[in-house]
Amino acid sequence: MDINNCIPKDKFDTAAIEQACQMGFPALNPFLSDLLKWVQDVNWPVAANTAALLSNAGPEILPYIKAILRSEDGAGKFWTIDLVVRNSNPDVLLGLRSELVRLANSPTQNDQREDVAAIAQNILTKKVFNSE
Repeated sequence: MDINNCIPKDKFDTAAIEQACQMGFPALNPFLSDLLKWVQDVNWPVAANTAALLSNAGPEILPYIKAILRSEDGAGKFWTIDLVVRNSNPDVLLGLRSELVRLANSPTQNDQREDVAAIAQNILTKKVFNSE
């Protein structure tokens, strides 16, 4: 299987995500940034399945998610948190805790418009954070 066929060519390329699911991790690790681009709009047909796939990624995904959470794209932050971060494994969640706290406590105006603070706070209330 050609790994290049695992990256969507457009927002309708659900076949690429099906192939990516078959490829799995760690083979997809070099393409995490490319795959994350496809979850930044929930209306795209590839978004839900891509998010489900990325939720299974290990800590290798942390720098890419942090880059999104530090960006100016409020909608992208919201959907990345809601679709990927929410369902990520505890190690990934713990690795994102400081970013989520920052977004919940000090949102930009754009983040406020896009409900980023609320979704970050929602994730922070998960049991994994309360058991420390």
